[in-house]
Amino acid sequence: MVENRYILQFLIFLSFHIYSQECISLNPYNYGDCEEFIGYIWYEESCVPVYGCGVNNDTENFFNNYESCDLTCNPEFPLGDLNNDFIINVTDIISLVSIILLADSNPNQSFMPNGDINFDNQLNVADIIILVNYILSDEEVRGSWQIINEDILSLKCAQCHYEGSFYAETSDLILTQNIAYNQLINRVPNNSSAMTDELVLISNASGLLGILQSYFWEKINIKNENHFYSEHPQYGELMPLGGPFLTNGELNFIKQWIWEGAPENGIVVDPIILNDLSIYEAPEFIPLEPPVNGLQYHIGPFDVYPNTEREFLYYVPAIEGTYYIDKIEISMSPGSHHFIAYMFPQNYGNPPNAYEYRDIHYPYIDEILPNGSLNFEWLNNVQTLQGHTFVTGTQWPSWSYDLPPGIALEVNSNFGLDLNPHYFNYTNETIQGEVYVNLHASLPQEVEKIAGVMQLGNNDISLPPNQETTLSKTYSFYDIVNSLTINPPGLNQINIFQLFSHAHQLMTRFDIYINYANGESDLIYTALDYEHPPVLSLDPPLTLNIGESLTANVTYNNTTDDYVHFGLLSTDEMMIIFGLLYFN
Repeated sequence: MVENRYILQFLIFLSFHIYSQECISLNPYNYGDCEEFIGYIWYEESCVPVYGCGVNNDTENFFNNYESCDLTCNPEFPLGDLNNDFIINVTDIISLVSIILLADSNPNQSFMPNGDINFDNQLNVADIIILVNYILSDEEVRGSWQIINEDILSLKCAQCHYEGSFYAETSDLILTQNIAYNQLINRVPNNSSAMTDELVLISNASGLLGILQSYFWEKINIKNENHFYSEHPQYGELMPLGGPFLTNGELNFIKQWIWEGAPENGIVVDPIILNDLSIYEAPEFIPLEPPVNGLQYHIGPFDVYPNTEREFLYYVPAIEGTYYIDKIEISMSPGSHHFIAYMFPQNYGNPPNAYEYRDIHYPYIDEILPNGSLNFEWLNNVQTLQGHTFVTGTQWPSWSYDLPPGIALEVNSNFGLDLNPHYFNYTNETIQGEVYVNLHASLPQEVEKIAGVMQLGNNDISLPPNQETTLSKTYSFYDIVNSLTINPPGLNQINIFQLFSHAHQLMTRFDIYINYANGESDLIYTALDYEHPPVLSLDPPLTLNIGESLTANVTYNNTTDDYVHFGLLSTDEMMIIFGLLYFN
């Protein structure tokens, strides 16, 4: 019996590992403080961008882009394909039987979703029966492209992309059966961003390169919607427009066909893959558990209407006394642009009403009243936002940050905090915004140094249309001191232990330099992604002395036909250095 169990384990190991590729999980903080973008790595359970000085000895484990990392390290295989070879046959039945037989003797045997044919979250004899029926009932003799053309494109795409239609003319793409193949293969897409990225509609280069070069795959891969909208906001909408989207079986079939070189003739993909009729479901937004010692704030759910941005202030009253924050967690539902927690200036008047949405943008609030006069409620909200003092915030949907040991942010305000979510929704459906914020507190006796927040902004932004512009602004030692949320015990030295930037969608590069008294400068920070600017932790901290300064050097590419200026909307621009620091 023991011998049989080892044979079964070997069969599972052999069938799975012949075709799978495991990626080494690397620590994204092991590559220096230069903050140049050096690639993507597999970290824990996802692909993350790395900013540093160099890849050390890990060159073979780095990827040039998110797509190649995700396809290599997080591959998705068809339903019923237990050995990950994109062919469903008796070998998969043997593997599934082996897994089920071993489950009783090995409760820790990992669940394989590819084997859950009936989607009941169990692997049992019912899955075996269905898989056997799939294989025995397979009588498909058509070529792979013919199946795609007749069963997928003709039914789900050609109804809009036919000759003379608005969609065909705007996309320069017709997908009726007689010309669809020639319209797709190696043609340059009618999208300037995709052209800049040197994509074609469908590449016949085969393998990973073929997938990476295929704009059509980016457009239909609903399973990667977060990456699509965050990394490629100018690629347009996911297709079919408005849904229903392709099934997981159809997506896997098309992806494998492209991998095989996208041939017009021949059977290169197992048609049994198409039996998977399941459809992608976006991951659920997961609320944070309250901290053991600290505060939790919860905002929403709230509506974000189609084709609008919603940004508001949300006042939470002060708690009695002073508390010290040593860890921050933020979790936001999909569609977030940023979340920021602010403190009020000490000279602020009466606090606003607690737990109310004080909106910034139309249509949630009118800037001009029906009688033609200025809406002073709106004006007060905008002026309050512009006069606030930054405490913490992020543009990442899920973010956690621990301050260095012995260092904490002191919160002691008569006004509490003003919380500022910002969401954008450029779809045709209302979405729900929701935010959780955890402020973990340390005991006063555990705090050795009080951290201050640095906020250095440039409001003098004017970007000419259809051209690239670089703006530069230098902040002296005293400019930095005057921006802080803490009073210095002396004016000799500042210790910066965190830096990050904030800009909007036209930003292509955000550099920060330190300028020394002898006239030399060093690049200390670079962001290449406006939505996910790197949060640079400096250990040991960056020391700034009297006579030294910081310079922000930011490049924007204004692809619109209008001037773009400083403003609060995501279609306006910003140029802000944020940081955390302390004094000796």
